[in-house]
Order: sequence, then structure tokens, then C-alpha cells
Amino acid sequence: MSRKSRPWLRTNNIYIYLLYKSLLAFFVLLAAQVFFYLDNTRIFNVADFSEWMGILWGNIIFGIATIGCMLMAYYALNLIPFNFRWNKHYHRITEIGFYYLPIMAMLIADICDSAYYQYTYRRLSGEIFRYLGISGNMGALWPHFVVDYWHSTVFAIIITIILFWVGGNMKLLPRNRYRNHRANDLVGLVLGAACVLFLIRGGFGKNIEWHDTTKYCQAKNCALVTNSGYNIVRTFNGGTLNEVEYMEPAKATALYNPVFAPDTNITNYTNSAFEGWAPKAGQWLQSNAPDSLGRRSTEMTLSRKNVVVIVLESFSQEYMGCYNKGTMPSFTPFLDSLYQHSVVYQGRANGKKSIEGIPAVFSSVPTLMTFPLMMSDYAGDSLNALPNILSHNGYHTAFFHGSYNGVMNFDKLCQKLGFQEYYGQNEYMADRYAKKSDFDGCWGIFDEYYLQYMVRKLSTFQQPFMAGVFTLSSHHPYTMQPGHENDFNDGPHPICKVVMYSDNALRKFFDAARKTAWYENTIFVITADHSGQGLQREYNDYNGWYRIPMMFYIPLHEEFFVPQFGEGWSTHKVYPRLMQQIDIMPTLLDYLGIQAQTVCFGTSAFRNPKNGWQIAFGNGYYQLETSDGKVAVLGQEKEEGDGNIELLKSIVQQYNHRLINDELR
Repeated sequence: MSRKSRPWLRTNNIYIYLLYKSLLAFFVLLAAQVFFYLDNTRIFNVADFSEWMGILWGNIIFGIATIGCMLMAYYALNLIPFNFRWNKHYHRITEIGFYYLPIMAMLIADICDSAYYQYTYRRLSGEIFRYLGISGNMGALWPHFVVDYWHSTVFAIIITIILFWVGGNMKLLPRNRYRNHRANDLVGLVLGAACVLFLIRGGFGKNIEWHDTTKYCQAKNCALVTNSGYNIVRTFNGGTLNEVEYMEPAKATALYNPVFAPDTNITNYTNSAFEGWAPKAGQWLQSNAPDSLGRRSTEMTLSRKNVVVIVLESFSQEYMGCYNKGTMPSFTPFLDSLYQHSVVYQGRANGKKSIEGIPAVFSSVPTLMTFPLMMSDYAGDSLNALPNILSHNGYHTAFFHGSYNGVMNFDKLCQKLGFQEYYGQNEYMADRYAKKSDFDGCWGIFDEYYLQYMVRKLSTFQQPFMAGVFTLSSHHPYTMQPGHENDFNDGPHPICKVVMYSDNALRKFFDAARKTAWYENTIFVITADHSGQGLQREYNDYNGWYRIPMMFYIPLHEEFFVPQFGEGWSTHKVYPRLMQQIDIMPTLLDYLGIQAQTVCFGTSAFRNPKNGWQIAFGNGYYQLETSDGKVAVLGQEKEEGDGNIELLKSIVQQYNHRLINDELR
């Protein structure tokens, strides 16, 4: 072998060789962390040099723990005191199967997360293995990801070349077969095992956990400390909760009681939310129907309003003129016009994923753990959700979603929530107006087509009915319906154009709905599953990550739907009360006059018209925002912010207890 072709790092000392390999793995991990930050710079706001030093030190601690976890089998196979460790076939198997494959898996997770984090604001965790199987047509989506996030693809190729090139230039040479190495091997086994234990624990101190990241920086920046590989390994069973006791149970209940009990005096509450927005939506109507003997008698029957809950995919307040008052272009002209005739709150999501948003909206139970509720150990807990309650009060209930049946297990989820019917892509394609071209090629039916289908189906329902719909077009890869490519303006992000498309599809939905017999007897709730990508700094912080629309519309006159563009909307009001997704169910129950007792982790706008709050969980910490803009943050061993930390502790304590003990009804 010529000098030029010889590897750089040649040694017959296997322990030095393992050190070289560990340093290479750490370099690859650190490079992926740097890329993650550079790809998401606009999301993070590091306060000062001291916090940067904390982030750096945290990366070292979590980095060595990650290497220890990912390469544990590799270390074990190379530390056992037998000579076959130098066998070329054995060496090749351990290198490929237990070094390069784990490092590549760690690298791919981190690079994918650099793009995925922009949607969820959470590092990947153990749930990903369950999520991938139910999240959609991944075979059709991967090509879009590779092209749309080309910079991630280029970085992955470069760092992979570096990994194999540098690793290939490390050579473990044969050792002297004539010497007795037994004592060295035994000492090496003991010391090597101690080093591996040191790596896995993240140092000599207390064994680190994935939620310890808040020790090194502000909670909102802790995603810069941990990495996806470590998170996935350490949260593989992240769907399990532990009982916590921050305070006496009686005190926790006094601070916040999640039991939603009937209140016959609800109409006496100060109703400052909106003039004309009043509870007890039922109307007493006269009936002269004959009884079983043919006798007619005048009696009064209760006719309640229909309910239609529209959950828009990835809609942020940031895209809506009615919330931003001209500070940036509006991409929702129809919703801006509807806003003038609606009750509009400061809406907040309780999570950053669709599979978290839908249960929050319809069951008033947020996801305050690593795994979404429906993927956790508590997926079997009993729920007394809004569709179930309304079904038992004479409502016909149905859920509409234009994606394929089974996506994210929405069909099973809706059955659990109490929806009597589910209308997915299968049911749509069986409709006489459906065409194959109505499918967007990735997720499902274009919003414009699907919402028109929903109007037709609702017109066949007996009143009163309750329907939920979840749109899908405003989602990556942002596919535009053919024929509309040039109808809408581009924005600073590709999502802006499809938001305009979905807003226009919603306009056509209302145009069709107002011609029906059920329209004027319906209350419409318009919200979102979660916010989309934050484009400005204020939407990339505790107070901005979860901002979504929250509109309640009650039709009064046909002319309300005449488009009213211009500056008129800017004179109208968004009520400052925070209205989170889990507030929708108790508010509707009060509005409809439904006397039901159940568990709601939200609060009714009628019982608490001014002092709303929002709770969420992300990256190992809880946060609670109140209407005054104050935020409380609760980590494993850290508290931050100037918000109501006692209320936050009370909610978390009762949430864990009720899920663990199946007390959600």
C-alpha cells in the first residue's frame, strides 16, 4: 500500500480506535445541531452570551449521552475480551450494522427535524413511529420534501460523505498475536464499560433526562439543546404519565375545577363578550301534531340551533387582516368580511399537531404530554365529548374530512368522540358529482370541492344537527387546485397562497349554505387545528406559537355575506379574552342550553367572559398564557415567566391524575 492510500488514523489499540469513532460521531451530531439552528434561526431568540454558553454546554452533555445511547451495542461488541474483535468479517459487520446505521438514523432524524420543527415547534420524539403509519400518503409526499427542502437534502449528502470518508480513513490494525493481552482486555472491559456508562448518563452527575434541557436555557430555546436521536430513544414510551403533587388536591380543585356542571342560572352571567351573543339558543315552537289517538293539542317543543364547527388546516392569526389590522398583507379576505358580523376572540390552539387539535376542539381535553392523547397509554380512557352529548340530546352528528379514510385514525377518533357518521375520501368519491381530478395527489380532496359536498350532505340531515369539518388544502406541499394557479397572490411563504385558496373555498361554502333551509338556524364556529409557520418575530415566541382564529358566527341576514372589502373591518373589535380550543365545547354547551355534566379542561366564555387562558405542552415543559399576555412556564426543575404558575400546576396535577385513573367523563 502506498503512503498516499494509507488511512490517517491507524492503530492496533481498539480503545483508541473507539475514541476516534466516538469523536467522529459527536462531530456529525454537532454539525446537524448547527444546521438545525441555521435552518430555524427566525424561530429562536437567544437572550445573551450566557445563554449561548448554556446551550453549548447542554449540547455537549446531551451529545455524549446521545452517542452513548446510539452506539451502546457497538461499544459492547468491541469491548468483549476476545480476539475475534480483530477478525475482518466481524469488524465489518459491527461497523456497518452497529456504527454507521445508528449514526445515519440519528443524522436523518435531525435533518428531517430541521424542516419538521417549523410546523410543530417540537423536536421529534418516540411518537414518530406510531405517527408515520397513520399520517398520510408518505410515498407521495417524500419527493416533495426532498425537493422543497433541498438545502436539507444537500446538507445530508455532504455530511454523509464526510462521515464515510473520515470513518473509512480510520483503520484498526491487527495486534501482536504473540503477546498475552488477557490482562489488558479485562482492564479495558471494566474501564470501557465505565466510560460507556459515563456517556449514557451524560456525565458523572445525575442521569440526564430528555426534559432536563430547560436547565441550560430558556424553555422556548431548549430545542437547541437536545437532539432528535436522543429524544426518540428516551421518549419511546412517552405516552405514559406520572402522578404529580404540586399542592394539596383540595387547593388544586379550588384553583381550577375541570368538572363542567349544569348551571341553570347561566343567563344571569354578565355577557360582555358580544351584544346579541347570548346563551340558551333553543327556541320554543308551537306544534299541533296529532297524538296516537288522533287528538290535536297545542304544545311547545324545543328547537335548538344546528352547530357547524369548521377546523381550518394550519390557519394562523398572522395570515388574517382582522387580527393584524394592516401590519401585514391579509390572505383571508372572506374571513375578514365575516369577522364584521361575528364574535371574534383571541384564539389559541392547545397543540401544534392536527391529531392534538381535533380532540381538543371536540372533547375539551388537551394533549399535555409527549404523545398525542389518541396515541398514548390513555387512548382507551372514556370521554364524554361534545358530539356524544349532543347525540344524546337529539342531534344528528357527523364529521367531514376529505383525506383518505383512516388518516391519523380520525375515523376511529370520531367514533370515540361520539360522532354518528364519518365522511372521508371514500364517501366523497361515491358522490355522483365526484371526479378523480378532485384529488390533490397527496392528502385528499381539494377544499373547494369537498366543502360543496358537505353542504349537499348537511341538507339531507334532519335538524338539529352538529357537524365538524377539517379542511386540508392549506398544508405542505401546498398543492393548488387546477385552474386557480393565478387567482391568488403570492406571499412571503408558500402557505399564504393556499390559505387564500382555502379562504375562497370557505366563501363558496357559505354562498351555497345560505341558500339552504338550515342555514339561518345554525351557529358556525371557525377555528384551526394549529397555527402555520410563523413569519414574524412576534409569532415565534410563547405568545405567538399558538395564535389561531376563533370566530362564532350566527346568521341573521342574507346581506351579511355580501363581500365587504376595504378598511371597514379595521374598525371592528377582537375581544381580548383568550379563547383556546378546549373552551369551545363548554361555551357551546352553555349557548345551546344543554344541561350536561362532564370533564372540560377549558372554560365557558359565558362563565368566564374576561379572564381566559391557554395551556400547552412542548419539548418537555408546560406553558400557560393569560389574557393579560403573561406567560408561566413549568419545566422538570424550573419555573419561568411572570404568569399564573399556581394555576398551571393545578391543571397539570389534575390532568395527570384524571388520565391515569380514567376520570375524563
